Amino acid sequence: MAVGTGIILACAGDWDDGSRLNFTPDVFADRSYSPFFYAPESFYGFGYDNKHDTRFNESNVTDWATYLGSSTPRTELEYLLQKATEGSIDSAAGYAAGKLKILPGSMQSFQLLNKGEKKTIAFLTYLSLAKKTEVFAVNNLEYEWDYDSKKKNPYYNAKPLNSKLQQEYTQAKDPFLKQRYWFQLERSYFFNDSAQKAISFFESNEKVFPKNELYYRTMAYAAGAYYKLKNYTKANYYYSKVYDGSNALKTVAHYSFHPQEEADWKATLALCANNEEKITLWQMLGVFYEDEYRSIQEIYALNPRSEKLNLLLTRAVNQIEETLNLNSHKYDGSDTSKNKVIALINRIAQANNTNRPAMWHMATGYLYMHNEKYQQAAACYAQAEKRLSKEQGEKEQLRVFKLINTISSAPKADAKLEKAILPDLEWLLDDHIKKEVRTQGATDWIKGSLAKMYNNQNESIKAICFENDCVYYTNDKNIEALKSFLNKPNKTPYELLVSKQYALKMEDLLEYQAIQVTYTNNLNEAISKMEEAVSKAGTGTVNIELQGNPFNGRLQDCHDCDHEAPQKIKYNKLSLLKKMKDMQDKIKAGTDVYTNAMLLANAFYNITWYGNARAFYDCNVYQCYSSDAPHVVSPPGNMQPAIKYYTLALSVAKTDEQKAKCHFMLAKCERNEYYDGKVVNNKDSMYSPDNRPDFLAWEGFKTLKTKYSNTQFYKEAIKECGYFRTYTRK
Repeated sequence: MAVGTGIILACAGDWDDGSRLNFTPDVFADRSYSPFFYAPESFYGFGYDNKHDTRFNESNVTDWATYLGSSTPRTELEYLLQKATEGSIDSAAGYAAGKLKILPGSMQSFQLLNKGEKKTIAFLTYLSLAKKTEVFAVNNLEYEWDYDSKKKNPYYNAKPLNSKLQQEYTQAKDPFLKQRYWFQLERSYFFNDSAQKAISFFESNEKVFPKNELYYRTMAYAAGAYYKLKNYTKANYYYSKVYDGSNALKTVAHYSFHPQEEADWKATLALCANNEEKITLWQMLGVFYEDEYRSIQEIYALNPRSEKLNLLLTRAVNQIEETLNLNSHKYDGSDTSKNKVIALINRIAQANNTNRPAMWHMATGYLYMHNEKYQQAAACYAQAEKRLSKEQGEKEQLRVFKLINTISSAPKADAKLEKAILPDLEWLLDDHIKKEVRTQGATDWIKGSLAKMYNNQNESIKAICFENDCVYYTNDKNIEALKSFLNKPNKTPYELLVSKQYALKMEDLLEYQAIQVTYTNNLNEAISKMEEAVSKAGTGTVNIELQGNPFNGRLQDCHDCDHEAPQKIKYNKLSLLKKMKDMQDKIKAGTDVYTNAMLLANAFYNITWYGNARAFYDCNVYQCYSSDAPHVVSPPGNMQPAIKYYTLALSVAKTDEQKAKCHFMLAKCERNEYYDGKVVNNKDSMYSPDNRPDFLAWEGFKTLKTKYSNTQFYKEAIKECGYFRTYTRK
């Protein structure tokens, strides 16, 4: 029979650290439990434990520094303990004992080795043996699942090593050294001898040593030995003691903890010397199997004031949070298992007998709030306020929840609501105020809720400030209204807060407007707005350099070719617009109309999605995303300005070569409009965008074939353009 009725080993979900969930475990649970704060990943904050070979580096150096004396250089210890080879340690030990006259080159400046003190010699003697155990104990593994494929040879000839370790352990008088030899010998037995021998050696000696970090490291090997023997009852009990006794080993013990059957589990509980040990086991079980409900019940019955309840409560609430509808953040009350958890949390909250009663009232209120029971939530928050501890994080958590509840329960975002929430919004949205609670999820939810309310009230400016929506920018009147609001002097305190929430800047709007009017061939206005944008911007998309020469016109579009080609002049957005305007003016003056029209047409072509200067339209507004209409602000593909100037060039062309080139470029424009789903000359009106033929003969192709097949350009087009070549062979 499986342990209990709800034990299911849960797999990790999406790669998310859970930090967007609002109920903040950091505020309520001891920080030593932070790896077990709820997250879809294996461990909160870092995913997987990959510190197996380095976990104790710092504490090991500190312990030896204390043993050898405060004057011992830490850098020397770090080198000896973590980097020096076994051979160099042996040489250093011989030098310190007066048996060798020369130190290894890497250690000649070491002060520690020149003292010749007994402790130094004892340290080096120990370290020489410890380096030998690293051969089988240090695997350079990053992930637990690599162990079977990368573990060292288990048949290491450890008999001489164990004999020497046993000798040193027996002879050692200093408790510090003795415990370390005990650890090394236990580790060697685990890897290289029988599991029972490792267990017997630990249990026959463990009572004489202090229960420090090294004690629990040694116990972890004894737990592993029990696990090898499939004695899960004792293994899990030992792992629970390691988990409770050493913060550094919590993840290791928890990962190794593995209850199998109900009988084993009850037998493990029976080994406990007191209720606190049972509580530790229940906490581990609740986290391991994500069965917080059962574990909360059991721990609460053993000790309502146990601090180990706090972690389980935060996990239970966070799990419910994660399953909520991402848009509404509402719980519909249809899940029986969730209802059981909510009822249990509520019952415990009402008893007011835990060590953090405000936390339980907040949890109940928060879950009521998600069920749209705002009055009940407010009552819970009032109870929590009466029982707040002195912890700042607790006060902040309550403040966030009360703000969410106020906004959630409001029928509309009127002046009354704005006045009520302003102080809390200013606090929450000010990034300069350090907060102990999670705010990202709450901030996003509050902004989204207010934006929705303002949209429903036709207050689109406030809505766009709280939540950027690309649909808004499809109407230039909206942009002008937004600019007026952002430039408004003497804003009210609430208007000032609203304007600060807007995701973009004034120069982003001006740049976007300049880009938009460029595609209508209104270059004067485009230049004016782009100049204003440049004047307001320090750096950003407005100043980006175009990678290709926008006045190039190729037979075959090749952005990379144009980007790699040498350029005498590098253009940015503004300088390109000014050059285009200069060409436009020359055309109006009748100066070299064909050449200027072709160059201007190329520029208009290249600043569309198809051209080598598509970076022209790269701006923060075009990067906007709307969940309702993700493609409303899409990359420009308007071919009409290019068509206008290619047509003009054709009308003044004097040679067949010039005319052939114009017809080919017009065919490219026709093709692009076709693939953009637009009706071109009514030829594809019978087709839907999803039911169009793959190949059509463009008008320019027809003209080229019938009138200009004798030109050199025609030959180059056949050579370079496979599409055109296919057409000519039909």
